[in-house]
Amino acid sequence: MAKPKFDKTKLNSACVFCGSSDGKNLLFREASIILGKKLAENNIRLVYGGGSLGLMGILSNSVYSSGGSVLGVIPQKLLQVEGINNKLDEVIITEDMHSRKMTMYKNSQAFICLPGGVGTLEEILEVITWSQLDINRKPILILNLSGYWDKLKSLVDHVISEGFAKPEILKLFSIHNHVNSLVSTLLTSLRIESKE
Repeated sequence: MAKPKFDKTKLNSACVFCGSSDGKNLLFREASIILGKKLAENNIRLVYGGGSLGLMGILSNSVYSSGGSVLGVIPQKLLQVEGINNKLDEVIITEDMHSRKMTMYKNSQAFICLPGGVGTLEEILEVITWSQLDINRKPILILNLSGYWDKLKSLVDHVISEGFAKPEILKLFSIHNHVNSLVSTLLTSLRIESKE
């Protein structure tokens, strides 16, 4: 199957933040595979951290093996730690983490967050912050598998209740319990007709 050509002027790339570990819940692996297939089916290019391990590797392998396009962005220092995935259409090696994130942001029209560790948490909170400051107004979607991100939602509610954010911050991102709901919202946000 020929790889699709991606026009960066169109809304067809999604950056996905997720763990470089698998996690303990097998549902996380299964959902990563399903999401990868759906991104490929709907001609949405995956932009991600470039690693071969954990949910990152599972997701990117799923997109690639389903005929989708994958852009991996990884800092030089992490090449030895995470290992670069060899199933990528394009790789950008950056000098540091800040450059990595900026490159990912510039190459994406939407942001998706799967389960992950503190790095994933930091990345999703940064794009929410950018949206709050009107630096970024791209769709932000969180996949809350098995309630994984429930405490993040509670933390944001607490920040609001303590007067450090306005309730409008909750409109800057959407939380989804299932891959299908997330993908449907993503396609609507990007105005892409579903191929399902």
